[in-house]
Formats: sequence, C-alpha cells, structure tokens
Amino acid sequence: MSELEELQQDLSEIQQVISTLKRKSNIDYLNNRIKYLENSIKILTPQKVEQPQQIQQQQKDQEILYQGITKYAWDQEGNKVKVFLNLEGIGQHPKENITSQFTSNSVDVKIKGFKGLNQRFSIKKTFDELKDKECSIKVTNNSIVLNLIKKDQKNWEQLNFKEKLIDTDPSKLDQQDPQASLMNMMKEMYQNGDDDMKRTIAQAWSKSQAEKGLQ
Repeated sequence: MSELEELQQDLSEIQQVISTLKRKSNIDYLNNRIKYLENSIKILTPQKVEQPQQIQQQQKDQEILYQGITKYAWDQEGNKVKVFLNLEGIGQHPKENITSQFTSNSVDVKIKGFKGLNQRFSIKKTFDELKDKECSIKVTNNSIVLNLIKKDQKNWEQLNFKEKLIDTDPSKLDQQDPQASLMNMMKEMYQNGDDDMKRTIAQAWSKSQAEKGLQ
C-alpha cells in the first residue's frame, strides 16, 4: 500500500470516529489531525496535466474568427448595467457554445456556430471599473442579457472608456496669458479631434478672423 493510500485510509477512519466523540478536547485534536492528513494527501496527489488534445483545442479556439456584434441596447440603474443582445433563437443554441469572460475593465462574450457564424460581443475597456466576479450573462429564448456590476454608483455616459481629449487641469493653464491658454487648448482639440471637430474649429477660427478684420 502506498503512502497516499495509507493517509487516505487514516483520514476515512478518523472521520468516522470523530462523529462519535463528545469531549471537545478530543474533537479538536482529531480536527487538527484531519487538517494535517488533508494537506498531506493534497501534496501527494498527482497534479492533473493537460493532455496534448486539450492544448490543441485551446490553440484551435484562439484561431477561430468571430464576427463582431455591433447592434445592442443597454440601460443602467445604480451600480448595475444591463446589455441586451437580440439573437433570435439563441435559447435553442447549445449552452457550451456560449462563453463569457469578465475582468475589472473588460467584457467578452463569444458564441460559436450560431446560424453558421461565430459571433462576439466585446468591450476592450469599459467606461469605468467592474466587480468582475459578480458579472454574468443570462440566455433567454431570443436574446443574451449581460448583467454588469459597477464598482461604484457613478453614472456611465457610454459602455466604452471615454478618452480625455484635452487636459483641463487649471494648474496647467497659463495664468499670465489666458488667450494663449485658449489657443493652445483649441490647437490640442484640433489635433486630437475627429473630422467634424476639426471642421467646427476651422469654421470658428475663420469667423473669428473675419470679425477681427471688420473691427
């Protein structure tokens, strides 16, 4: 009999005996012995090693191409955010082909082989932090509902993180020349903005110069 088997038999025997005891000191002594045996068994038990087939399957999953889900609806209340993915008939899809993964600032839901397509809803960086352990999904007949739990009660303007285009720290503004600070801010907005932002700033600038010429 191996050492591991000996320990397992000792543990089984003690567990049977302890239920018959009444004195606290004896019970405490055997509970300590049980902890020792459980730790020893854990150390001696061979660790599960991933088989080559499992590794190959993981690599295969990484190579799968997904079509992004871009149509969705969402709502929020307090520290909860709900995201609704409308997928007619999804309730009949095998549950093992629907997976979700959450971190403190990301969301990833994958659907394999639904109506001939691999589909994915992903938020690489959420507007604010999540309690990822409390987030979940619910599959209904015709939709998937994502239940996201915020880390605080802060109101979300959107699902994705909102990049800060300009630095509005008052301590960094030029107190000697407010006009120069304004010009620098406009310049930064123009450089970092999209086409509509650049067009708006250019029009405002042209109008300002025209008004100066009339004075």
